Amino acid sequence: MLTGSMVGGYRIERELGAGGMGSVYLAAHPTLPRKDALKVLSRELSRDPDFRTRFTREADVAASLDHPQIVAVYNRGETDEGQLWIAMQFVDGTDADAALRQGTMTPARAVHIVTQVAKALDFAHSRNVVHRDVKPANFLLSGAAGPDERVLLGDFGIARALDDVGLTATGAVMATIAYAAPEVLSGLPFDGRADIYSLGCTLFRLLTGKTPFSGSNGPAATMMAHLQQPPPRVTDLVPSLPAALDQVIAVAMAKDPARRFSSANALAAAASAALHDPGALQNPALLPAVPGPEVSSYPRAGGAGPSVPWYQTGPPTMQAPGRGAAPPRRRRRAVVIGAVSAVVVLIAATITVVAWPSEEPAGTTPEAGSSQTPTPSGAPATDVPVRALRSILLTSTAIPGNTGDNAVVLEQDGTELLNDSATIDNQQCLGAWAPAQQPVYSETRIGGVAVQTLRALYRKLTQDSVVQAVVSFPDPDGAGISLQLQRRSWDLCAGKTVAITLAGELQQTWQFGQPVNKAGVYVLEATSSASDAVCQHGLATRGNVLIDIRECRPPGTGDVAAVINATANKVPRQQ
Repeated sequence: MLTGSMVGGYRIERELGAGGMGSVYLAAHPTLPRKDALKVLSRELSRDPDFRTRFTREADVAASLDHPQIVAVYNRGETDEGQLWIAMQFVDGTDADAALRQGTMTPARAVHIVTQVAKALDFAHSRNVVHRDVKPANFLLSGAAGPDERVLLGDFGIARALDDVGLTATGAVMATIAYAAPEVLSGLPFDGRADIYSLGCTLFRLLTGKTPFSGSNGPAATMMAHLQQPPPRVTDLVPSLPAALDQVIAVAMAKDPARRFSSANALAAAASAALHDPGALQNPALLPAVPGPEVSSYPRAGGAGPSVPWYQTGPPTMQAPGRGAAPPRRRRRAVVIGAVSAVVVLIAATITVVAWPSEEPAGTTPEAGSSQTPTPSGAPATDVPVRALRSILLTSTAIPGNTGDNAVVLEQDGTELLNDSATIDNQQCLGAWAPAQQPVYSETRIGGVAVQTLRALYRKLTQDSVVQAVVSFPDPDGAGISLQLQRRSWDLCAGKTVAITLAGELQQTWQFGQPVNKAGVYVLEATSSASDAVCQHGLATRGNVLIDIRECRPPGTGDVAAVINATANKVPRQQ
């Protein structure tokens, strides 16, 4: 929106920030001498019933929570064009994620921030409200860093009252996966202790600069880590920190909610004691001993012997009320492993991921042709600038399986989104059929794009070709949200038939299959009516980049997931 635009009586002065869901503006109050923050949902999402409900809920839930550490909500409404907006308290400062990326986060500041947020969470929990999206980017900071720095908790967009019916279909979950509690990811009943787990993850990130479990291998791997791996030690990453903080993180991130701190304030008090007086942690009243391998016996990095999975020890955990006693251990292990696998395999069907953010402060990305060598593949992905996008695309010789007489070669190379609307009879399925489509990305803010078409000599585009694109966003949230929006439209096209008419060719009929998660890549396959070709379209994110590729090959010869993962491996990683 332009400066001077009017929204619900508010006059837009400037943009404060933007992401995949919309934009936030500084706006003059209609009648008072005050500046408010105006959050405006994008046009695309304003047309989506689920997101309209979520956005409206943010205003209603946050407005009901009057607390010094919670961003106040003043009003909400809808523009003449149908875009929803919320007017809220303007916090003149930054957020904890930005402060971390700017290199101004100290252990003392991290504990101070967590202590202030804990007050807000305990207040919300006392009102039967769970925030569900506790992470550094939602902690707004104002004033000079120090004991008087003001901290406010914002973004109640997916908060839920425990007696509410929820936003999505039964079994569906919305969460920022890097900070999500195991019970949330598993689709089991949860309460305020899920926020305490997320606050523990947040404390870990503010102390170390990393999320507890790396997202470099995709959301499925991060989910598995939350469900199975023991909490990491802050001292493995920052040896100068007090070892007592390891125990604080372990309690906060216990897999069993009953073994976590009883309140967010208890977590904050333990963290402060560990930082300033490690001996105080020996006080059982402050931090009682918590049984389980995630506290007492998980190994240091490189330590001998594997840790014991949480679901094999102690009383039953993560079990919905009323399900009775657990079966014998041997069978129970098989059941849990199967359930965990099902959660990962069905991520597209049962888990709605709001975003999985980059784990580190943004680093420097090598230019195309640079001699700089990325760090090993286990390191998290960086945010990629627009100028480096082309260097991520695969050369024809680097595309897996691209050999023989029908090997594809570069045909077109560009930095603009494509528009194949005229080639398909069902516009709803345009994005499911073709990558890097301008109508698909028009309602999200992108930073740039690199797109190439490669085709085999004397072969049709639908017979032997690769259309590969990498699209950058201002932040990783934008990439994750764009992926989710496209997944939703792909789901609607599953099982449908479309007519494709390419220039100079006869019309062809193509049948979409069902979307699947293959090797961490979301894949939708379309088969020609002549059964002579299969086009696989895949999506995946790395950092702030969405990888969007379609590979058309004879039946049984293509593997777009391998192509996308090879592309993902070229995304530079943290040093």
